[in-house]
Amino acid sequence: MKRQAQIDQLLRQLDAHRDAYLDTFQRAHEALAQSLASAATTAGQSGTPVPSLPPRSMSREQRSPRPSVTLSEAQTRFSTGLSTLQASSASKATGEESEDDEDENLYVQQPLEHRLFEHDGLRDHLRSHKWTDAGRIILNGIINSPARMQQPTLFPANSGRAEDRSHLSHHQVYDVGPDGAPLQVELPESESGPSNALHIWNSIKEINSPKKARRAVGRITIVREPSPILFGAIHYVHNPTFDVDGLFRSLVVPGASSASFNGAFDDDPRRQRSFIFNFEYFTLIGSTCQPQPWQMADRDVSDSYQIKITRCSSVIALSLGGDPIRKVANHSRRAKNRYGYAYDPFGPWQVLSVQCYPDWKSNTHVHDSTKHYVNGVEAFLITLLSEFRDAQARFDAMYHEVTKLITPPADFMFEQKIRDALQFEDADFTYTRRYFWAYQTLGIMNESIKAMIDAYDDNLTDDVWEGKHHTIWPLKEEETQRSQYYKKKLANLRKKFDVEMDRLRAVVRENSERRDEIRGLREELFSGTSIQESRKSVENSVTTIQQGHNIKLLTLVSIFFLPLTFVTSVLGMTNMPTEPHYWMFGIVTATVRVPFFVPVGSLNTTKGMHFWRSRTAGTFTAICAFFKWLVTCERPSTTIYDGPSLRLRRWSSTQKADGHSKVEEDGNRLGVVEPASPVMDKAAASMIARMWNEERQRKIASTLDV
Repeated sequence: MKRQAQIDQLLRQLDAHRDAYLDTFQRAHEALAQSLASAATTAGQSGTPVPSLPPRSMSREQRSPRPSVTLSEAQTRFSTGLSTLQASSASKATGEESEDDEDENLYVQQPLEHRLFEHDGLRDHLRSHKWTDAGRIILNGIINSPARMQQPTLFPANSGRAEDRSHLSHHQVYDVGPDGAPLQVELPESESGPSNALHIWNSIKEINSPKKARRAVGRITIVREPSPILFGAIHYVHNPTFDVDGLFRSLVVPGASSASFNGAFDDDPRRQRSFIFNFEYFTLIGSTCQPQPWQMADRDVSDSYQIKITRCSSVIALSLGGDPIRKVANHSRRAKNRYGYAYDPFGPWQVLSVQCYPDWKSNTHVHDSTKHYVNGVEAFLITLLSEFRDAQARFDAMYHEVTKLITPPADFMFEQKIRDALQFEDADFTYTRRYFWAYQTLGIMNESIKAMIDAYDDNLTDDVWEGKHHTIWPLKEEETQRSQYYKKKLANLRKKFDVEMDRLRAVVRENSERRDEIRGLREELFSGTSIQESRKSVENSVTTIQQGHNIKLLTLVSIFFLPLTFVTSVLGMTNMPTEPHYWMFGIVTATVRVPFFVPVGSLNTTKGMHFWRSRTAGTFTAICAFFKWLVTCERPSTTIYDGPSLRLRRWSSTQKADGHSKVEEDGNRLGVVEPASPVMDKAAASMIARMWNEERQRKIASTLDV
């Protein structure tokens, strides 16, 4: 660690010497030019020719001296050799950024507006701003703590470890000049501050300082894992340019990756000129990292098989300065604003990237002086491309961890215990929960990747890449040299984006294939466990049968002694005779036990059970028939005939002793009641009903005789 600090110090000294050399070279060039000018005036009067000074044409490495590197960059450059210390000369080897004959007019020339933010202004801003719910969540412990707001400095004042973990925050701030080269903002030790939070604050609080000879046309601000007070500083500095409240909402509120490029018709002028891409997915928590309090995360993983992950998010925003170049009509039927404004992609610009990834795996070599950005759009897209690459790397890391989670150990084929553990579930359902978690996690990862791809495809369309979109980065004149150069740059960037999109789609396919494997493992585990449970059920059935036999034996013994208990209870009464006649005990015992044991013994067998069941059913049927016979009494139906309709009737009765009886009568009598039909006699009737019928027939016969 000490050696790395020495290397970093030497590199900074080398940068300082190089800057001093270039500054001396510039002053010498200007002094020589003035001397030659005065000599030319004198020589012009005398007619003596004056030698001309070569034009001051600074190469790229002269226009864009190599910025001071951080410690991580120093490690990389030390391992690759001192030749990488040259700044822009390295770009000539790439072939992409090596056009030395480029004119600076191809790049943005309008400088950024100078702004300076003070510490007291930050305090007033934190107190007076109307914070949204997301802002209050992020700034918890700052805006709701009067004691903290009354402290002399809002930032940690001491170097080293800070209570709010701001010592782990990382930042990169670049000023982009008229040549398009991003130079990292480095402060002298006297201005940086003792703590890391103060150093970040001092780096972002002033934009395009007039003290610098090189005016900035654009600024790139990247802050990784900011502490709450640094979030407040970001809000204070960038809220005039961006809708930072909306950016905070994108970081805090759970959702999916999204993009907001169509703000031209918004009421807020900041949103009209802003283009935002929000990343949201999940990542592995670093070994010594800690998620933000508002991030969903596994903070205490008790299960040994679970992977420690967290929800992560970041926002990348571009704001274009200057005046609008076009007034655009809004053709939407539900539009609130009839018109919007489009801004020139070659105006002054700012790019803001806030990253909340507790893994310290973000790529820190995105911007350097070897690159030259034609405008803010290119800088924004390169920053966005880097985020896509980081996301793809994080998805790969999670995929490998899930694969290790479900993959059997190397000695799986040789250890019986391991095979049994994977084939049959244990009492804690270890592998069922493991497969369920892995299956669902890969599914959520796929949804996150698809949302990122959809956000890219829906917003960065062909018209945007070609500069023909009516609100997103439109070109004033497509045939100019600057426009053609810009479109060439975007064409190269688009190829790189297409490569990253293909890689992300490959990750989706790999996750889907792994999910199919997990589903198969889960089904095999279910089958093996089901077979094991079936065998256990058979064993339990045998045990149950044995227990039934034991209960049966106990019941038989109880039944054997039950009659004896009854007899002894009866014969043991005090009012029984006291003479010892044991024959009475034997007779009573036999009389009680024989009728008792016969049905009980027969009921103990299947045949006996069926026998007594049938006999019992027959007995109940007979009893029911007897009661029906007692209560059933059916009256015969009668019909009254009047005189004209009376005719000869004949009926026979089967109730007489000889079995036949015929009676024929003709008459014309009114009110004669027809006798009952013989069918009643044939029907099954009770004795009472039969006697009543015979008596009625006798009365009818006597009436006919009269």
